[in-house]
Amino acid sequence: MTDRDRQRWIIVGAIFATMFFIWGGINCGAVFFVPVLKTFGWTRAKLSVAVSIGWITGGAAGPLIGMIADRVNPKKMMIVGATITGLLWLGLSRATTFSEFLAINGLFGICVGASTSIPTTLIIAGWFQDRRGLAMGIAYSGATLGGAAITMTATYAIGWGGWRFGYLTLALPILIVVVPAIMIFVQTTKSADARSVAAGGDGAAAARARAAAPPIILPGLELAQARRTRSFWVICLVQMLAGLSAGMGAHFIAYLTGIGYTPATAATAMSLYLIGTTAGTLLGGPIADRFGARMAMVVTFGSAAVGMLGLLGASNVMALGVNIVAGGFAAGALAVQMPLVMIESLGMRRLGSVMGITGVFYTFAAFASPIATGRIFDVTGRYSIAITAFFVMLAICSVAMLGMRPLEREQAQFAPIPAESAAS
Repeated sequence: MTDRDRQRWIIVGAIFATMFFIWGGINCGAVFFVPVLKTFGWTRAKLSVAVSIGWITGGAAGPLIGMIADRVNPKKMMIVGATITGLLWLGLSRATTFSEFLAINGLFGICVGASTSIPTTLIIAGWFQDRRGLAMGIAYSGATLGGAAITMTATYAIGWGGWRFGYLTLALPILIVVVPAIMIFVQTTKSADARSVAAGGDGAAAARARAAAPPIILPGLELAQARRTRSFWVICLVQMLAGLSAGMGAHFIAYLTGIGYTPATAATAMSLYLIGTTAGTLLGGPIADRFGARMAMVVTFGSAAVGMLGLLGASNVMALGVNIVAGGFAAGALAVQMPLVMIESLGMRRLGSVMGITGVFYTFAAFASPIATGRIFDVTGRYSIAITAFFVMLAICSVAMLGMRPLEREQAQFAPIPAESAAS
């Protein structure tokens, strides 16, 4: 293994730790749902607004985050975002009003996005051409593996010291472990190349070498071109439907306890689901590397639809197992395969901007879905209507992915017309 190979896998490890603690805390949010309800007496729809507001703030900020990440060092974004995220968990542990819950969760949407998804994808994509899916899978598995581990940790913390103490346990690892890890280990390929050049000679020679080096032009479409392609709008459609189908996340434990499971069993089911998600995150990238991201996502969305059917019949333990295995695997695979399908169809030139803009469709839908789900329950007393709708949406996503086209075909429509053809 060369020094460069060793360095890039160390970076993957640091990003894994970042995802483990930051997204792990976000993914365990369902264990706080019932304790917070009991403290404040809010309706499920009202609390869903607070816990989901981060999706809409993150979605609104996503295009800006993507544009900045395309033009500045993503490492700086990660440091600032991670630091503020840790401080926000501390603030949430002291919150006493609905407006405080709303404001803090709104800031989460911006800071979590700035410290994880977009900048980490750009960093990994820059370091890896071969085994890119595997690298992303390993890094992104931290989010779900962290969710599984922190769900159990937070459950015990809440049982021992209440939900405020539970939020405190989410803050400290981010401030003590994550921020230093980013500062020490994470860097972009441009930073590494600059250091390599500087190490090869005196300051003046290094400066001349950097000035003489031609700018790196990444393959792919400019943003204005990408917006004119079919693949771009297919991505927007599936992002929206996938976000709409995520409405049971905050209600998962409440749903299971409502159909007869104990809180401890429901928390265990959620942890097992996140372990299944971890498996999907680890395997989804290599599957996309082997068979292509577009076809991989056709199968993954189909698996997600099957998992939703399992959730519909979750009063039966076997059906709950189907949800955990099929739905959990799909949730993890989709997180890795979505950026890969963007690269496959639109290229890397404006990947950050494409992720930010198309992500708006997901985040706004993911904001609305838990609220609508909670409202449906408040009115009807059951979740089955929402779950059935989510199954239909995921099935549509599976079919829609067949409409994606490879980058070569999307680029062909922007190729200059030969003079002979124009003359004729």
